Amino acid sequence: MRTAAHPNRSAVRQPITSLFLAGLAISLSACATTGPADRIEAELARLREEHAALEQELAALRTEIQRLSGIETAAAPTQPAPAVVERRMVEPQPVERPEDPAAGMQIAAVLDTYRQALESEDMQRVREEVYGGQLPVEDFRYHRIWFDRTDHLKVELNPRSIDVRDGTADALVRQTMSFRLSRTNEQRRVRLDLRMAFERQGDRWRVSHVQPRR
Repeated sequence: MRTAAHPNRSAVRQPITSLFLAGLAISLSACATTGPADRIEAELARLREEHAALEQELAALRTEIQRLSGIETAAAPTQPAPAVVERRMVEPQPVERPEDPAAGMQIAAVLDTYRQALESEDMQRVREEVYGGQLPVEDFRYHRIWFDRTDHLKVELNPRSIDVRDGTADALVRQTMSFRLSRTNEQRRVRLDLRMAFERQGDRWRVSHVQPRR
């Protein structure tokens, strides 16, 4: 992966500031001819409050994504394609095949179901078909941040290794996610290395925990 780029706050603030100034100009124009000075001051105060609230929400969005995913996102350039923000650089390695090929195929099928559920933002499918029950609290929060704060989520899952033993399995999976931030409509592309724990439930494999690698 390539080195993470720090978010360019000025790039985010520019459209916000432009919108703020445009609203301010319209408000001043209307108030100058129809209302007293106190109406102008009240309108200015309201616009300042709205602007500050929007700034705070954008900052909270960036902070929560960074905290839950362990990455820093960066704005994608217009040309030629969105830049990839990578949390860590690792050299490509051949995929290690599990000793139990049948288990490996079943786990790969669960991963594909997981990918589809993420793209459709279907928490019920994640719960029932991927985890086979309730998610751990940390896993639930991790998934909700993507579902609540992003749009048009596209996911690629690339297993790097699968280690099966006595009804449990560990998989190292590279996950690439392309999306738009719901609030700002900014395009993002991030890449995570995940450690995914699996356990056998009857004749099926289910995810028990997903953790971004540090």
